[in-house]
Amino acid sequence: RFFTAIALFTATASALEPLWEFPGSSSDKTAHDVKLVNDPVMGGQSNSDYKVDGDLLLWNGEVKVVPSLKAPGFANLETSKNYFDKFPSAEGSSHLTLVLKTSTPDYKGFKVSFAANTMNPQFKCHKADFFITSDTPVDDDGYYHVQVPYTEFSNNWSSYTGEPIVKCVDDDSVCPTEKDKKKIQQLGLWAEGAAGVFNIDLKGFYYETLSSSSTTETAVPSVASSMIPLWTFDGENEHDIKLTNDPVMGGVSSSNYTVVDDKVVWNGSCDIVPSLKAPGFCNLESAKNFDKFRDATGATHITLLLSSSTPDYEGFKFSFAANTFNPQFKSFKADFFFKDGVEDPETGFTKISIPFTEFSNNWSSYTGEPIVKCSDDESVCPSEKDKKKIQQLGLWTEGVEGDFNLEILGVYAETIAEEQEKAVVFEQSCTVQSDLLFSITESSASVGLPGGSNDESLSQAVCCDSDFDAYPEPRNFYLDKQLFREISKRGVTTFYDSACGIPVFQAPINRSFEDFKEDTAEHGWPSFRGEEVIEENIVVGDDGLTIYSSCGTKLGTYETDDSGKRACIDLVCIAGSAA
Repeated sequence: RFFTAIALFTATASALEPLWEFPGSSSDKTAHDVKLVNDPVMGGQSNSDYKVDGDLLLWNGEVKVVPSLKAPGFANLETSKNYFDKFPSAEGSSHLTLVLKTSTPDYKGFKVSFAANTMNPQFKCHKADFFITSDTPVDDDGYYHVQVPYTEFSNNWSSYTGEPIVKCVDDDSVCPTEKDKKKIQQLGLWAEGAAGVFNIDLKGFYYETLSSSSTTETAVPSVASSMIPLWTFDGENEHDIKLTNDPVMGGVSSSNYTVVDDKVVWNGSCDIVPSLKAPGFCNLESAKNFDKFRDATGATHITLLLSSSTPDYEGFKFSFAANTFNPQFKSFKADFFFKDGVEDPETGFTKISIPFTEFSNNWSSYTGEPIVKCSDDESVCPSEKDKKKIQQLGLWTEGVEGDFNLEILGVYAETIAEEQEKAVVFEQSCTVQSDLLFSITESSASVGLPGGSNDESLSQAVCCDSDFDAYPEPRNFYLDKQLFREISKRGVTTFYDSACGIPVFQAPINRSFEDFKEDTAEHGWPSFRGEEVIEENIVVGDDGLTIYSSCGTKLGTYETDDSGKRACIDLVCIAGSAA
């Protein structure tokens, strides 16, 4: 399946936000150096060159058949920094857009890629095909606007063809998330898998949000586990705040709020209304009754990022109004409790996800509790139309007497698969030995891995936890552990699986100790070649890259450079004692 955007309006109808332009501006993170890679593997003969001419990058070349493979090779032009380049946040956008001209619109090997939140951008970037057709939008200056939905990208693709092994449409885990869009670290263009001459005159990479009316594609669905910001306080999704403190029948509840460091701090007390002899309420909400928020169509949950010094207070509620002229009393409302939340590893706040099926727009104005529940009557449930047209958001303390505190980082819409709602459990295929070699002191996964937990060791996460399949140990970790002082300079060292203790590598073989050391230093991880790999104890994953021991321990990845095939290995996974 291939994609080309078909505009119903003009190509410039939506706002293009730049990621990479030429020459670009260092102040807004759109200027980046260029790196060119022309098919260095297995005798590849593809070639290309580029130059920057004014505000265009001109890329020309030819993809040729690799004689040893009898298949086309590739040429790749990308930003030069693999790991720590910075781009503007594309969070919340639906498409990555290329603005370009080409004299070879019929060439069928064009691809675009971006890497994010990975230590292996070469093979774990997100990649998608793009094609130039008669339906591709063209602006007034004659530039094509190639609009690629994020749902077309996958980070599980063949290193031989560039085509996806697993598509985003078939498995959410290979799709880009909102976190990935926020933390883009590398951008690239490819001519791959199709022999032929090619040309691109590139004006830039951009991100944009296209409504379903801007393209023949339907509205881009939320990716499972991605979070669409609805209301944040960092300047990106802000809305004015309105505070209501129990104005009815002599209510005496009180509260106040301040905005501090991109969050709202809300403190108060929900007190008994003397005339009712029942607790009143406090309400903090977006100020406009008919405000506009992002489209949450397809989402399954409202997600709150919060912290509180009163997590046991049981009167917290959340509301949203949509498609109503009476947002005060016809909003959808639901309870939420801190005991149902989990810690968000990125922010440290509590993440509380409320299913839309918990909301009702038929609730008591005295207690805030539902008169009719969504589970009992679907007419009181939010519809997809309601999710699309949210007009007001609010937090409540209601129906329960007591002091309260909330620190609110943001309100999001999120799609959560059913199995994700269960408690998070580490998916472990093995257990590392308790006493690893090479002076490795166990540190927690939270220190070395994005989203790592204090309850799991770095070695357990990297080698045995499938949640971290995409992540290696930190670059140059072997230096901290003084690997080359620990092993023999005169003999061959055997390295054993950190879990089951079988031999997996021996080095150096057919090269010197210094060559082994220099190869490792060049790449940042222990690097093994040829006969140094104990093949009978090694299994290669379906992606053709990931290396496992025959026991199931993840060891690292295969990569290719000018010297040929190289096993790039995590020291924490080969520091075991012989079984």
